[in-house]
Amino acid sequence: MMPNRTERPAPAAGARGGAGGRGGPARPGGAPGAPGAAGGGGGYKGGGGPNRGRGGTQGAFGKGGAGRGKQRKSKRAKRQELEQMSAPSLGGVSIPRGNGTTEVRLRRGSSITDFADKINANPAALVTVLFHLGEMATATQSLDEATFDVLGAELGYVVTVVSPEDEERELLSSFSIDFDAELEAETEDMLEARPPVVTIMGHVDHGKTRLLDAVRKSNVIEGEAGGITQHIGAYQIHHMHEEHDRAITFIDTPGHEAFTAMRARGAKVTDIAVLVVAADDGVMPQTVEALNHAKAAGVPVVVAVNKIDKAAANPDKVKGQLAEYGLVPEEYGGDTMFIEVSALQKIGIDELLDAVLLTADAALDMRANPDKDARGIAIEANLDKGRGAVATVLVQSGTLAVGDTIVAGTAHGRVRAMFNENGENLDVALPSRPVQVLGLSSVPRAGDTFLVTNDERTARQIAEKREAADRNAALAKRRKRVTLEDFDQAVAEGKIDTLNLILKGDVSGAVEALEDSLLKIDVGDGVQLRVIHRGVGAITQNDVNLATVDNAIIIGFNVKPAERVSDLADKEGVDMRFYSVIYGAIDDIELALKGMLKPEYEEAQLGTAEVREVFRSSKFGNIAGSIVRSGTIRRNSKARVLRDGKVIGENLSLDSLKRFKDDATEVRTDFECGIGLGSFNDVKEGDTIETYEMREKPRV
Repeated sequence: MMPNRTERPAPAAGARGGAGGRGGPARPGGAPGAPGAAGGGGGYKGGGGPNRGRGGTQGAFGKGGAGRGKQRKSKRAKRQELEQMSAPSLGGVSIPRGNGTTEVRLRRGSSITDFADKINANPAALVTVLFHLGEMATATQSLDEATFDVLGAELGYVVTVVSPEDEERELLSSFSIDFDAELEAETEDMLEARPPVVTIMGHVDHGKTRLLDAVRKSNVIEGEAGGITQHIGAYQIHHMHEEHDRAITFIDTPGHEAFTAMRARGAKVTDIAVLVVAADDGVMPQTVEALNHAKAAGVPVVVAVNKIDKAAANPDKVKGQLAEYGLVPEEYGGDTMFIEVSALQKIGIDELLDAVLLTADAALDMRANPDKDARGIAIEANLDKGRGAVATVLVQSGTLAVGDTIVAGTAHGRVRAMFNENGENLDVALPSRPVQVLGLSSVPRAGDTFLVTNDERTARQIAEKREAADRNAALAKRRKRVTLEDFDQAVAEGKIDTLNLILKGDVSGAVEALEDSLLKIDVGDGVQLRVIHRGVGAITQNDVNLATVDNAIIIGFNVKPAERVSDLADKEGVDMRFYSVIYGAIDDIELALKGMLKPEYEEAQLGTAEVREVFRSSKFGNIAGSIVRSGTIRRNSKARVLRDGKVIGENLSLDSLKRFKDDATEVRTDFECGIGLGSFNDVKEGDTIETYEMREKPRV
C-alpha cells in the first residue's frame, strides 16, 4: 500500500512565474518562487501549475516574470515605424513631404494623379488627405489652382500652375522644339523684310467692309479687271510706295470681338490696327471699344476717317473726339496718322496704304527668318463637304511648303494643297503670307498656333497632348486671376506690376469722373494703374473676354452684368466689383494699390445641434453625441458652444464628425452624429453647438 502524500496547496500567482526566467526542472507541486537553474519563479511548468511560465523580465533561458510581457519588435516592424514617423501615412501608405519651399509645377486642369506623379506618392493617399481637408475629389478629376494650393501647403509643397504660354513651351520642349533657342541662334543676316499685317476695326456701319473692298480693288497687280474669286479671311495686296512694290497683308475679320478672341488664345497676329470712324457720325461706343482693344494689344493705330464725301462730314470733329482718348493727330502735335478717305468714291485709299507702310517702317521691326520650318497662326477654318477641313493660316516665320507635316492646335496632317486669295495654287508661303491649307485631320480654332514637325507621328502626339490639356483645363473649376485683395501680394511676388481696370457705368459723365479720380491716385514706385477700357451700359461678355486677356478687374458703377455674364466671369476667375458711390470705388482701388485692402467677411450660420450625451475618450477627448436640429453640420467648419443661451466656447474648430463609426463630411437635420471640438472638452448634455463659416462680403 502506497503511503499517503501530503497535498500541498496550489500556488495562486507563482504558477505563472515570479521574477525569474525559464528555470530548471521544477518539482511538481513545488512552492511558488522555487529557484530554478537560472532564476526564480516557477520554473518550466512553474510552481505546481501546468502552464508554461510567462512574464516580464527575461531570464537566462527564456521568459518569466509576472503577467504577459512586451514582445520584442522585429527589424521590419522598427523600419516601418521609422518610415511612418518620417512621413505622414494614411492607410499604411507613406506620403513624401516637402520642406515648405519645394516647388511643384503643374499644367492647367491637372488632377491628383498628376500631382502624385510629381512627388512620387500614391494618388489614393492624396485623395484621402484632400478629403480630410474638406474637399472631395477623385484621383483623375481636374482641380483648380486654389485646391492645389491647399493640398500643397498641407504636404509642404508650393504648387505653381503654369500659364498657357509656359505650358505650350514645356509641351514643345518635350519634343525637342525650343522657339527661344531658335530666336537666340538667329543672326541679323538671317532676317529678311516681311509685309506688315493689318486688321481693320471700328463701329458698326462706319464702312469697314466697304473699305476692305476698296483696298482689294486698288491692288496694282490685279488692277480693276482683277477680282477676288475666293474669300479666305485674309489676303495680301501690293502697293507702290516710294517707287517700291510693297506687300501688305489684311486680316479680313472686321470687329474687335474676333480680334480679342484670337488674343485670348495667345495669338499676336496684328502688327497695325486701322480704326475706321465715320466723318458724319463721329466716335461711337464700339469705336472706343475697338480703340481700347487695340491699345491693350500694344499695336500702333492708324485712323481712317471714312465717308468724307457726305454733306454732314466733319473730320475735325472726329480728330478732336479721338484726341480725348489719346490719339492725337500729327497736325496737332501728336504721333497718330489720320487719313481722310471715302470707300464709296475710292478717295484716299493710296494715302491710307502709304500711312500703314510709314507707320510700320517707323514703329515696327518688319523682319523674319524664312529659312526654317514655318510657324504661324490659324486665322479661321471651316469644314468643306468636298475638301474636308480647310484652314486659313498666316505664316509668321519660316517657309510653309506643300508636303510639310503641320500641327495646328489640336488638328494635324500633311499639307496636300495651298491656295492664295485668288484660288491659285501655291507651292510655298513666305512670312506674313496668308494661305488656305488642305489636309488637316480636324478643324482648328481661330487663334490656334501651327508649326511644322519632322514627321506625322510627332504632329499627332503634340495634337493629342494639346487636346488633353485643353480638356483638363475646361474641367477645372476656375482659373485664379488677380483680385483687389491679393494685388499687393502678386506685385511682391513679381507676377504683375500694373493694375488693369475696366470701367462701366450708367452715364458717361460718371465714368469719366471715376477715371479722372482713379488716375490721380499716387500709386508709388514700381506699380502702375491703367484703365484699358471704359464704357456706358451693362457689363458684357466682351468686357469679360478683355479682362481675361489682360488680367483686368471690372468696376461697375450703378450697372450690373448682362445675362450669363456672371457665369462667364466666375468661370474665368475675373474679379467684378459693383459700386453705387464713387468714393467707395476710389477708396478700394487706393487701398489695393497700397497693399492695405483686406476682404470683408460676414458670418453665415450653417446649422445647430443639441448635445444628447457626452462620451469620454482618452484619445480624442470628449465626443458630443448630438442630434442636428437645423441646417447642416459640416466637418472643419467653425463652431461655438452655448449653454443656457450663453456662449461658453467661441471660434472652435469642428475637427471630427462621425455617423456611428464612420467619418462624415456633413450631417443634415434630424440625424444623429458624434462631434469632436478638438481640445475643447467642456461639453455637457443639453448644450447647443452652432456651426458657421466666414464668407467674403461683396463690396457695394
